[in-house]
Amino acid sequence: MKKIFKRMFGSQSTTSTIELEEIEIDATEFNVTTYTPNTDTTIVYLPAIDFHSERFGRRPQRLLKALAEVGYNVIYINSSDEFYQVDALEYPHPELQNFVVARVGHNVRTLFQGDRVIYWVNDSRLASSVETAYPDLVVFDSLTDRDQYEKHKHKMEAVADVVFITPERIYEHGKYCSHVHLVTADEFEIKERAEQVAQIIDALPNRMAPLM
Repeated sequence: MKKIFKRMFGSQSTTSTIELEEIEIDATEFNVTTYTPNTDTTIVYLPAIDFHSERFGRRPQRLLKALAEVGYNVIYINSSDEFYQVDALEYPHPELQNFVVARVGHNVRTLFQGDRVIYWVNDSRLASSVETAYPDLVVFDSLTDRDQYEKHKHKMEAVADVVFITPERIYEHGKYCSHVHLVTADEFEIKERAEQVAQIIDALPNRMAPLM
């Protein structure tokens, strides 16, 4: 029996020690690290795309959900262009109580949390309204819609503190504007894109308060 085991596993006394080369692994290469927002922040999505709409591949809905998963408090003010929201507030993701869909016209100020409020804009026609509302930060997530969302895109880009565009949405001046960033929203990489957005907006200072 001992001879059989020696044949299978060898003799401990005669087995030589093999030194293995130490291999260093870069953890970031495998995306095992995550980014945590630096501030307690509320992102308010101004009404443009209905939450249940399939337009634009649900880019705003998926990206904002991912930002809630990162840790932001997200208030999605719903548009009534396609569907009517019966309840004043909806929580479509039970596991994310920091993501709420509010019916347009409902006062959401009581839902603000933290010390920073960010307005997230798709509709470029809101440029003048956003400029006079004095949020801490304005994000323009630029969408391609010549009949509606592109009418005032240049003004909205000037008003916004940061502009996010998709590959289909790249224009030449975007290469030379430091506040324009390419952010894709493919489903398989949505978590990485949310962390990319989080790092960009956390690094930006708040807008100047109006002089009274």
